Amino acid sequence: MRAPDLSEEQVREICPSCSDVKFVGKGGQKTVFSCLIDGIKYAIKFLDLTNIDNQPPQPIMDSIHDTTSPLEDIREDVLARAKREIDIMDRCETPTLVKLGPVGMTFVEYDNKKLLYFTEELIDGDDLHTIIRRDRQISLRESIQLGIDIATAIQNLWNINMVHRDVKPKNIMRRGNGTYVLLDTGLAFDLTDESLTAAFVTVGTPIYMSPEQLKNVRRGIDFRSDLFLLGIVLYEAVTGQHPFFTRGINSMQLVANIISNVVEKPINLRPELPSSLNSIIMRLLAKEPHLRYKTCDSLIEKLVQVREVLR
Repeated sequence: MRAPDLSEEQVREICPSCSDVKFVGKGGQKTVFSCLIDGIKYAIKFLDLTNIDNQPPQPIMDSIHDTTSPLEDIREDVLARAKREIDIMDRCETPTLVKLGPVGMTFVEYDNKKLLYFTEELIDGDDLHTIIRRDRQISLRESIQLGIDIATAIQNLWNINMVHRDVKPKNIMRRGNGTYVLLDTGLAFDLTDESLTAAFVTVGTPIYMSPEQLKNVRRGIDFRSDLFLLGIVLYEAVTGQHPFFTRGINSMQLVANIISNVVEKPINLRPELPSSLNSIIMRLLAKEPHLRYKTCDSLIEKLVQVREVLR
């Protein structure tokens, strides 16, 4: 399913309450615009449901064994993700997760298209992927703030029995005030929903997956899987390098690196890294969930302690 092609003028026609509409970009299956509603700036996101019925059956990802999923299942999956994203934005009261805007999930038929759209808080800042590519490394104090904020987001998701599954630099934005926010909760996994069991490991970004995701292990999956992904993100933030992926390796090597291979300590790549922060990152990257932090609060407490001794 492609992100819909829409002009700024068409967005104003579809949503008359929006003014000062400006194209932001396309990501995944969504087309995103900024807009003003009652004088406040929001993001408005569009999905095109038109062509789902016209597409031939195909695997959603290579790891799905059943490659003849009914098209209705694809439609329901798209809608379920959108509903989940909106529900999480509405339920989680933390600045480390994006908030829902004044327009909830809305369906409209426009110009022979079946569209779904909704609004959310517009984050004024850069994504972490862009920051790392531009600056190579971020400061130690910024890295600690990153860890605290994303751990807080993971905790808030876990409070409602959700696991994000796709914590990565492109899904993390830095606000103008230097704090961080986790985006794209549409892939979040509800541990109480048995219907999602089979699809658990079929989504996400391959270089940002925990060992248990790659092993297709659902039992015991919890917030500690997200903490592993946070470990990858922090490793990248302080070293400028991914702990498991280098250009030229194939998918089998990548999986082996994540599941079993020893990670080079980040302090070897950045000698000024405090040993306490090095230990935190290495613990987050433990292959077994029980070796990571038992609670997000305990992780946050350790990060605060590191911040207090930094000059």
